[in-house]
Amino acid sequence: MPLKINTIRPQIEINTTNGRMNIRQPKGEQSIHTTMPKVKIESEKPTVIIDQYQCFAESGLKNYLDLTKEAARLGYQKVLEGITRIVEDGNRMAQIENGMPSAIPELAEKNAWEELDYNIDVIPKSRPKIDVKGRLKTDWELGKVNIDYKINKPSINFQRGKVETYLKQKSSIEIRYVDARI
Repeated sequence: MPLKINTIRPQIEINTTNGRMNIRQPKGEQSIHTTMPKVKIESEKPTVIIDQYQCFAESGLKNYLDLTKEAARLGYQKVLEGITRIVEDGNRMAQIENGMPSAIPELAEKNAWEELDYNIDVIPKSRPKIDVKGRLKTDWELGKVNIDYKINKPSINFQRGKVETYLKQKSSIEIRYVDARI
């Protein structure tokens, strides 16, 4: 039995619409506020104080009080030296009775001439006293920076895409009997 079978395949049609996205990003807003640093300086100009009194005193230039004290000390020393010399001369004269007649001319010659001692020295020996007075004071006030930043949100425009599917042609099967005798 001869059969003829015809099939029609189904056809699907797909229509697509692309989606669209538009993004716009506005710039953020920034503000900066600054406070400048400050410095405050107080100063007293330096003063140099030089005390040369000791140097001048060693050179013989003294005030009246120190000069008087030195003269009194020197006078006291000379008095003691004089007493010592007189005692030594008296002791020497006391030895005349022991048969020493040459004591008088010796003492006369010794007391006739003054003994001088010559030395070379450098003056002054002391250094001057040097002092510096003055000051410098600094006060700092730190500066500040305040930064404010506002972020703007992005603007997004979005359209969805779509996909449409439908059956354009249905499937079918046709079966026929074909008479083969004709």
